[in-house]
Amino acid sequence: MKRAFEGSATEQVPQQKSKKKVYIIIGIILVLALLAGGGYFNYMKQQDLENLPVDSATAVIGFEHADPKDLEEADGWSSIEDYAHWNNAIFTIPEYDNIPLRYRRGITKIFMDNNYLVPSGDKPTYKFTRIKDRAKSVFCYGNFTDRHDADNWNKEMAFLVEKNDYQSSAIWIISAKGDILFWKEYSSELPLINSFKKGQKIYMDEMKLVPAPADGIIVKNKSSKYALIYNKGTKTFDNYYQYNDDEIQEATTTEEGPYVEELEDITVDSAQTTTGDNE
Repeated sequence: MKRAFEGSATEQVPQQKSKKKVYIIIGIILVLALLAGGGYFNYMKQQDLENLPVDSATAVIGFEHADPKDLEEADGWSSIEDYAHWNNAIFTIPEYDNIPLRYRRGITKIFMDNNYLVPSGDKPTYKFTRIKDRAKSVFCYGNFTDRHDADNWNKEMAFLVEKNDYQSSAIWIISAKGDILFWKEYSSELPLINSFKKGQKIYMDEMKLVPAPADGIIVKNKSSKYALIYNKGTKTFDNYYQYNDDEIQEATTTEEGPYVEELEDITVDSAQTTTGDNE
């Protein structure tokens, strides 16, 4: 009986060891499965974050209050990183703080593409004025190309920059997505600009006020003023000289002068003829 008992005890030991091995293997498999599952979950979560639509872009850090559409990508915009890098070098005074991010990214790309930020040889460079009183009159907005889909987000922007000779300037007109619509240099001139609405009375082909066919831009120099209007036929922006009160008065006086003199001559001739007949 004793041997039988000992034999049974001996047989139970290997069975217990086998069970332990199975539990260990199962435990290892479970740990590996959890690790793999966690890694996959994190990967998918990262993919979901990267593929989030911009309006849930919680954010690009530092742009939490930006219009979500301003954080998208467009051919005419600089990257957010480039904009953040050059922002303080371009928009140097608080007067530019209210320019929406979409236009700031478009301006940044223009400055980068034209080497305005890193001068190259003798190539001219431009910058925004740092004179606060002047700064408020170097940019404006409007539906300058008279598009039917224009709204508050996708208006066009005109802005002036000053050349590094401190005497000349240039005007740019861009879309909300940074597309360049117009560029013109003003040699030896530092004008100011402001916008006007479609239908506002301006001078176009003659010295007669007519309703503007689209939103436009007034470019004002010390001694002259022009309206910049988009021409749908030629797809260009055309200049129209804006007469001042003195010029209109002078032109009116010049036109009326000969007429008055002629009338006086006729009166004199008629009086002389009548006198001769009486005689």
